[in-house]
Amino acid sequence: MSEIRKLRYRLFSWRSYPKLTPSAEPIDVVIPIIAKDLRILPLCLEGVRHCVANKICKIYIVAPDQKEIRMFCDEHKLEFVDECAVFGYSPKSLNLITAGGLDRSGWLFQQFVKLSGNVGTCRHYLCIDADHVLVYPHVFLTSEGKTVFYQSYEEHLPYYDMIQRLLPGMEISRLSYVDHKMLFDKQKLAKLQQAISENGGGKPWTEVVLDKIDRSTHAGFSEFETYGNFVSDDEKVLRPWLQKRLPYSKIADYDTLRRRYGSKRRWAITFPDYMKQNQK
Repeated sequence: MSEIRKLRYRLFSWRSYPKLTPSAEPIDVVIPIIAKDLRILPLCLEGVRHCVANKICKIYIVAPDQKEIRMFCDEHKLEFVDECAVFGYSPKSLNLITAGGLDRSGWLFQQFVKLSGNVGTCRHYLCIDADHVLVYPHVFLTSEGKTVFYQSYEEHLPYYDMIQRLLPGMEISRLSYVDHKMLFDKQKLAKLQQAISENGGGKPWTEVVLDKIDRSTHAGFSEFETYGNFVSDDEKVLRPWLQKRLPYSKIADYDTLRRRYGSKRRWAITFPDYMKQNQK
C-alpha cells in the first residue's frame, strides 16, 4: 500500500460526518458461509441485529446443504438457502484453479452469490462476511435513497486490472470498497451484469468473469470493488470502515466486544481465518 493511499485514508477517516437517517424501506441480509464460519457467525449476527439501523426483513444464510448448518439456521431463526439453488450448480462447477494448484472455486462462488440478486425478496440486501462484527451503528440505505459505502485503505492491483478487463474505461475510486460488507441494489446489479455481459460478447456475466480472471494470482476479482466502482457518485454516500482485526484469542461474548471496541473511532471488528493460530 502506498504512503499516499495511507495518508488519504487517514484524512478520510478523521473527518467529522453528519448523522445519516436510515430509509424506511426494509432490507434483507444475505450471508454466504461454509461450516467453518459457524464459530464466528453468532457474533456477526448479533452485530447485524444490534447495529444495522435499517429495518431488516429477513436474514438468509447461503451455504452447502449440511445438517449442522441447517440446525444452526433453525436455532437462530434464519432462512437457509442451498447454495446450489442460487445458480443451479455447485461451487465446484467453476473449477477455478489458480497458480500453485490452489482451488478458488468456493471463494469466487461466494462472490457470485453476492452479486447475483437471486436471494431474498427486498430490492436492497446487505451482504456481510461471517467473520465481521459490527460494534457501532451503521446506516446502509439513507432516507434519500442513497447507498452508504464504507471504504477502506486496502489496495490489491489485480482487482483493478480485472475491472478494466470487465468494464473498460471504468473510473476507479482513490480508496477501496473492500470492507467486509456492502448493500446491493438488485436494479443496479442487473445493469452491472448486463454491462459485463455486453463487454464479454453476450455471454452470461459469470462466464465473462471466469474467462477474464487472472489465474496467476490467488485473488483476481472483487465483488465489492467491482460493484462499488460501478455505482455512480450521485447515488452513494461514503464513510470510512474504521475496523480492527483481532486474533481468535480475543473472541468474547458480543456485549464484551461491543463495550471493549465499539466507539466513534471503531465501528467494526474482524476475526480473520488466517489469525486462528493465535486462538489460545
